[in-house]
Amino acid sequence: MFPERAGYLHDPENAPNYTAVQNAVGGLCASGAINSEIAATYSRVLVDEYQDCSVSQHLITSGLANAIPTVVFGDPMQAIFGFGGDPLPDWTTQVVPTFPELGRLDIPWRWNNAGANDLGAWLLASRGALEAGHTIDLRTLPSRVAWHPLGADQNANAAAQIALQYDVAKTNPHETILIIGDSMQAASRHNFASRAKGVGVVEPVDLRDVVGDANQMDGKSGQELLDACIGFLIKVMTNVYGDKLNGRVQSILGNRNRTPPNAPEVAAISLVQGGGYLEAVQFLKAMAGDRDRRVYRQSAFNIMVQALQIAMTAPGGSLSAAIAGLREQRRHAGRVIPPKAVGSTLLLKGLEADHVVILDADRPGNAMSKEHLYVALTRGARSVSVFSRSPTLP
Repeated sequence: MFPERAGYLHDPENAPNYTAVQNAVGGLCASGAINSEIAATYSRVLVDEYQDCSVSQHLITSGLANAIPTVVFGDPMQAIFGFGGDPLPDWTTQVVPTFPELGRLDIPWRWNNAGANDLGAWLLASRGALEAGHTIDLRTLPSRVAWHPLGADQNANAAAQIALQYDVAKTNPHETILIIGDSMQAASRHNFASRAKGVGVVEPVDLRDVVGDANQMDGKSGQELLDACIGFLIKVMTNVYGDKLNGRVQSILGNRNRTPPNAPEVAAISLVQGGGYLEAVQFLKAMAGDRDRRVYRQSAFNIMVQALQIAMTAPGGSLSAAIAGLREQRRHAGRVIPPKAVGSTLLLKGLEADHVVILDADRPGNAMSKEHLYVALTRGARSVSVFSRSPTLP
């Protein structure tokens, strides 16, 4: 709408440049040129999670505020999305002068409602300390918060982290757990889930690696498609052993096998012998159904199977188009979170659980900032467990 006045015309053949769109809309709103249209259509604007608004989004909201009453809700201590080419506005010098503070919530209702009043009070006090630039000492904690020191032995650290989440789950069998891992290294979170039975992975909305694997499968058949499927499975499933599987397939095809093929091997042979997407789906499902294997990235696995099924019947049979369409649907449909889930602060922000386990709060080179630490600490309503090298954070 208003492409000439906004100075932006979107070409539907190309992906939208969201920063350019937001800047154009922000300039249009700030100009006052459409104030009467806005006032005739809306009576009020309410914006939640304002700490996550970028500079260009702040320009839009500020412009709307010139036309109709506008209220924003936010917490600068949860501002963790400031990256890329569109940074966050400074809360003190840019947000508050535009939207003066009317009040501040100071009762930790979520924790009080869970019967964890002491945890809620500690988090509230910790928030004040972190906001003021102080550290918090994990050695002076209420009973619901536990500090677990990390040592130099990485294998021992991993074993302790896995054992701790098992203990929390065993003690609280019907309660949920969020496990917060490294925000920059998805592979480390995937590795944790692969080693901790029952833990699922919270996936990013762009599903970048899944889309990449779908692109590798697109248009392939036979051995090439089997190899691409194995490459995908290695990222989402335990005990794939792709080389061993391929060796068995060749042995069976050459009548050199001493034992009969199992279900995954039968499906792999069907795929190798000129099979396409149908046989790929059958192979993936056979692998997932094998009792010696476990899918630990279930949503990634499910969306790949679904994309293959769509591509089987879609005109043109494009797997890349199918996965892209499912990704866009997923952006708007909400996520199903496993009872025990591992992710990063960026992925788990806004989610709540009974318990939170923070795997490495002061990882060298990627230690949590005060904002990331506060977001992580506040995910659990009943208990908080923190692994770190130092007892004082951040």
